[in-house]
Amino acid sequence: MESSSHHKAHTTIISVLGSLLILGAFGYGGYQYYLLKNDMNEMNVVNIESQEKIHVLEGHIETIESEKFTLQNELAVSRGEVTALGEQVGSISSTVGTLEKLSKIDPELLKKYSKVFFLSEHYVPKSLSDIDPQYAFETGKVLRVHTEIKSRLEAMLRTMNNQGIETKVASAYRSFGEQDQLKNSYKFTYGSGTANQFSAEQGYSEHQLGTTVDFTTPAVGGSFVNFQKSTAYDWLLDNAYRYGFVLSYPENNTYYTYEPWHWRFVGTSLAGRLHDENKYFYDLDQREIDVYLVEVFD
Repeated sequence: MESSSHHKAHTTIISVLGSLLILGAFGYGGYQYYLLKNDMNEMNVVNIESQEKIHVLEGHIETIESEKFTLQNELAVSRGEVTALGEQVGSISSTVGTLEKLSKIDPELLKKYSKVFFLSEHYVPKSLSDIDPQYAFETGKVLRVHTEIKSRLEAMLRTMNNQGIETKVASAYRSFGEQDQLKNSYKFTYGSGTANQFSAEQGYSEHQLGTTVDFTTPAVGGSFVNFQKSTAYDWLLDNAYRYGFVLSYPENNTYYTYEPWHWRFVGTSLAGRLHDENKYFYDLDQREIDVYLVEVFD
């Protein structure tokens, strides 16, 4: 009986201890659940706050992007305005430069004189220089041309001579008075009617500009007869424009008789155009010609 009592008591103790263990486990589990739930709540709060911050940041980024786009547009507009202003300033500077350049160039240089415009008896080129004596047809005769064309003329003659085409200058600058004397001598020799066909009156001669020369060769001589049949004439037709020279009075012109020896400097730009279009100086309107004045010596 005593053993049975002891056994029951032992069983009871074990049962109580088991219950206590179960209760403790539930209690610990509940506490851990509480802690976990509390952590989750805190995480949810943090997550909500983070989401709100992210939303705020996204708003800031969107604002910054919008401002950036606006600034880029404003910058593009500003650059366009600066470019336009630069072009305008450049255009104005170019115009001012052109006007300044024109103010220093003799406006008479490209005028159509022969029987059209009258050149004053007081007109003298701004500067005249002696042609190298080796290129003068008459030994000892001093020939002068406009200083700006001297190097171009001599370069052309040097090229011709180097190619075996001996070419000389028979006549160059003539003053108003010299032209008057020459014309009177022609009238005396040939009569006024004939002289007027090939010689300009004083004040109407291109020679007074200092940019016109008469060429010849030793074989042709000073009378210029048959110059159009010379190798020099053929060469000039093909190449003189490269040096800025053009034939003033071709065949069938309405100003003077055909003068294949008479060549005038008009600048490489205008001479090049006339050559390319197979035209002559007097074929163009004066307004077309005037455009080339600013670059006549370029």
